[in-house]
Amino acid sequence: MPVHTVPAAVRARWQSLAGNTRGVLLVMAAMLCWSVLDSCNKHLMALGIPPQQVLYLQATVVLTLIAPWVLWTRGKVVSTRNPKMHLLRAAFIVASGWCAAWAVAHLPLAEASAYLMTGSLFMLPLGVWLLGEKPHWLRWLGVAVGFAGVLTILHPGTGVLQWAALVALFGALMEAMLGVVLKKYSANEHPVAVLVWSQAACWLTFGAMSGFVLPSIPMALWVLLPVIGVASSGIYIAYFYAYRAGDASAVEAGSFSMLLFSPALGYLVFSEVPEMIFWLGAGLLVCGIALVIIEPQPESLSK
Repeated sequence: MPVHTVPAAVRARWQSLAGNTRGVLLVMAAMLCWSVLDSCNKHLMALGIPPQQVLYLQATVVLTLIAPWVLWTRGKVVSTRNPKMHLLRAAFIVASGWCAAWAVAHLPLAEASAYLMTGSLFMLPLGVWLLGEKPHWLRWLGVAVGFAGVLTILHPGTGVLQWAALVALFGALMEAMLGVVLKKYSANEHPVAVLVWSQAACWLTFGAMSGFVLPSIPMALWVLLPVIGVASSGIYIAYFYAYRAGDASAVEAGSFSMLLFSPALGYLVFSEVPEMIFWLGAGLLVCGIALVIIEPQPESLSK
């Protein structure tokens, strides 16, 4: 096959997949980016940098990374027809970002991810209630199995860990609301516009909390900055196209994959070793993802 025909063939193969399947795979890609981002942020916070400064640095890096594209298009790429959507997203993204960073700073990476991923469980009722989605029975079963996996993994401790769990759960709810807003209002928005306006809100909010002072990063860790920028941007772009591809309540099941990525990075970077019960729960989560991806034929739904 000629080289120039490969991209077209790949696109055709991708488009042949069911919308919800494509959405789940894109969310899994977002979760890989998110796990990398959390690992970088946790490393920086371990140096004593407060969460708000880490988030301010993150927004600064992303906006700097995307600035050449914005200038090249003379701002057209970030023009919007729906400023209210961006304001609503700003409130949810600032809340979810802060909660996620605080949880990652106070919990092992794998455990923090488990709490944060309950956002996928919020998405099913929110999708039915706010988006009018009608999930089939296999999707409900998949989320139920995934929920069993989360319950297997979650084991709140005492003191600060208990508060970290509650903060993470609230962040998960805010993340689910982000998904609802993105699905409902972003049909005519460019993904770069969604990325830029979201990061601008974080830059202003966390910049004000930090006195607009960037943290001092050892030169040896400057290599993390482009990784942070690419990973953070990847989360937004992957989610944007995931929600366009399928039902929000279905594609969110792909976020369970973060419970596979985060333990691996937690072990490699921070020498964190999850207990055996974690792997039992992770196995249930994988089974839940598989059930959600399955798209039964219409005749099978009526049986």
